[in-house]
Parts: sequence; C-alpha cells; structure tokens
Amino acid sequence: MEVVIEKTINGYRQTITDKVHGKTRVRRTNSIRRIESLIANLPTNPHFVEINNKDIKIVYPNRQTLVLKKYQKNLDSRVYERILDGIDEDTPIVKNIKKNNKRLATLALTTVVLASSIIGVTTSLGNDKTVETEFLNAPSQYVYVDNSISPDTFESISPDVAESNQPSLVDEVNFNLEQRILQTKQILNNQIANNNNIPLATRMDEYTINKIVGFINSEDGKYTFQIAEDFGIDPYTFVCLMMGESSLDHEATIPGGAYYNGFGVGICQLESPSGQQITAFNYSTNQSETIYETMENAIDKKTNIKMGIMRYQNVLERYHGNEKLALQSHNFGYGLVDLIVQIYANEKGVSFDEIVDNFEDTGWLKYVEQASSDPVGFANSLDINKYSDYSATIEYLKNWQYGGYGNGNYLKSLYGYYLGVYSSNIVDGNIIQTNLTNNEVVEVALSDINENNHII
Repeated sequence: MEVVIEKTINGYRQTITDKVHGKTRVRRTNSIRRIESLIANLPTNPHFVEINNKDIKIVYPNRQTLVLKKYQKNLDSRVYERILDGIDEDTPIVKNIKKNNKRLATLALTTVVLASSIIGVTTSLGNDKTVETEFLNAPSQYVYVDNSISPDTFESISPDVAESNQPSLVDEVNFNLEQRILQTKQILNNQIANNNNIPLATRMDEYTINKIVGFINSEDGKYTFQIAEDFGIDPYTFVCLMMGESSLDHEATIPGGAYYNGFGVGICQLESPSGQQITAFNYSTNQSETIYETMENAIDKKTNIKMGIMRYQNVLERYHGNEKLALQSHNFGYGLVDLIVQIYANEKGVSFDEIVDNFEDTGWLKYVEQASSDPVGFANSLDINKYSDYSATIEYLKNWQYGGYGNGNYLKSLYGYYLGVYSSNIVDGNIIQTNLTNNEVVEVALSDINENNHII
C-alpha cells in the first residue's frame, strides 16, 4: 500500500493506493482530520527514507510506503514536519538506485538525525557504509536495510472510517432506499454531521421525502434508475436534479403545461431542443448510443429522462467526475462553467484541470453567483484578450436582456433534495464515490466490482 500526501493551495490531499485480491483501489481525502489521524498512528521504525530531487519516500515493513510530494518546497509545513519528526533518528537515508538483472549497484548508506530539516542529509556522508548485495528476484529498486524489523501491519494506519455512518465502496457500491431515507432523517436530526459547504437535505421534510420516494417507486422512477445504471450515473443525484428543475412534474413543464416557460422542456428541463445529437456510452450494452434531442423526444417523458441522463454523462466526463461542476453546467451550460473554472484557475495560479480535479474546492461558486446576479456586468469586467477562447460566451452574456442568469444557488438547491449521503458515478472506467457531507472521494476501477457490487 502506498500513501501519498501533497500540499495543495487549500490544505493537503491524501491518496491511498492499495490492492484488494490483486485489484487496485484508490482512496482520496482532503480531510485534515483524517490525515492527522494517519500521522498519529505512523510507525517510528521505517526501513529507510529515500530522497530524490522532488519527493521523500518513507519505506515501512511489508513494502508499505508513504510519499511526501515536493518536500523541498513544503518542508516547513506542519504536516510534513510532524511526519519527519516522528521518524527514529537511526533510520538510514538512501538514494534511489537502479536495478541490474542480477545485481544491485553499490549503495551508500548513512545514519543521520531527522530533526527539523532533512535537506542536509545528502551532505552527511562521513559515516558511510557500503552494502553490496545480490538479489536475483529483487522486487524493486530499493535495498531493504534492516530485515530484523518486525513486519507491523501498515494497513492499521489507514484513517478510521467507522464514524462515517455508512460503509465505503470496500463493502458496497450502492445502498438501498431504506438506508438512504434513514440517513436523510439522521441529517435532519443532526445525527450525521452536515459539514459540506453545500449541505444536504436542507429542503427536505416528511412530505418532500415521501414525494421523492413515491417517484422512485413509480414506473417512471424505476425507469430512471435503470437508465441511470445503464449510463453510469448516480440515480439519486439525477432525481434531485429533476426535483429541482421541475418538481418531478413533467406534464406541467411541456408545451401546453401550466408551468411551461418557453425554454426548458419537461421533467429534466431540456433547454430549447432543436434536434441536436447526444451520444453517450451505455455500460449495459458496452457500446455508445446516440439520440436526437428533438421537441418530440423531449415531450415524451421517458425519452426526456434518457436524454437528460445521456447529456449529464457527457458533462460529468468533461469535468472528470466532478459532480458539482457537471450539475452547475446543467443550469449554466458548460461554456460558461468552463469560463468560470478558467477565471478561478487564473486567480489561484493553477491549471484548469487542477481546479476540476479538486472536488472539495468550490471557490469558483463566487463567480457563479456574480454571473447569475449580474451577467452583463460580469461579462464586461473580463479582459476579452485574456479570455479569447471564451469570447462567444462572453459576448452572449454582454447581450443578455433578461435580468439574472440561471440560479446562483443552484447546487445548494439541488443537494437540498438529495436522499442519502453518498453519490456514485462511473467516469472513464472508474466508479467515483463521493461522501457528500465532507467531499471525501473513493475511486475504484469498474473491473474491480462484481455483480453484487462488492470489491473483488
């Protein structure tokens, strides 16, 4: 098992990669509490510490490792300092070496004091001792210095997830309706901490829960769940999207309906369908499927649901499984969401993809609120030369004539209807499960899940 800790702009990210019955499993979290819990339980007697130009790798018994990314830049950080200070001062420091088919190269080792700084270790070579060993089946490029260390189970340092009130993907991928109803009621009764900046169940009461459950148990609800499963979409997320868009009332939101606004059509509120093509991957048939978003198709309730799910799969993949960006694009369109992500990335001094891949960082929402409340002013405030790739979107907003644009609180509105705690989507062959109370992410390869939705 490998644990990687890296300093981010907003704190730290921890990634744990291990194997379960030969299959790779990845778990990520930005929770400082969980990272601190891991640090508090780290063994003090690693085999050795390897230093290269960028990272520090601490190798523990049973080939378990912990990597500190970009240590020279972040050595003075509280987390890195605590980890290094907790290592025995007798721990050897080694350099990365290359493996020969029959023989490992000579390796210089030195025992140094891992005190407040580890940068100077490579200069402390006065007490070198040379180790030359032959490994016909060397498992890696590292020499195990002290094989007398007892093989403590490194797995024991994994963060405790007992308090999560629900098992992770290790035990189950999807959870039944009764469990989700219970979880939502526990949130309403403050038995489950609602720590996310986009909290769950804020629009829930007994009537609303019963309405959503009634839809899920209906023929249309069962169809929604089947199509969501076919296209790898979390059905509970999509139900809350439809609840927020149309209050699950299809007939009232199509042409001739009491609440038809001339733009959004039907239960998914598909914007002005004009025959555009939608292609998405069907995991049940293992092939892509295409449908045309015509008004006739949008008026048919089941086809409306299917088109909405297929469209949602497209934007979910566009944003690497970042559910919040995908949902916001349903309200704003992905052109404006892309622009907002790029503005926020420029503000933070990072790339577009770094913002997309950080599921916990929702600082971009401030630009959602600005664009919603004053779209013309928002567009006029931008340097068109700096954002030339988004010129069409900017010009579109400059000519907006309808007051506000979209819903600046769209995500809070939708997640207010979410039933349960965990969402699970399939993106690029991986199941990405997110704990919506704290944004902790578990990612598992689809091939690692059996027909009973368990890790294999």
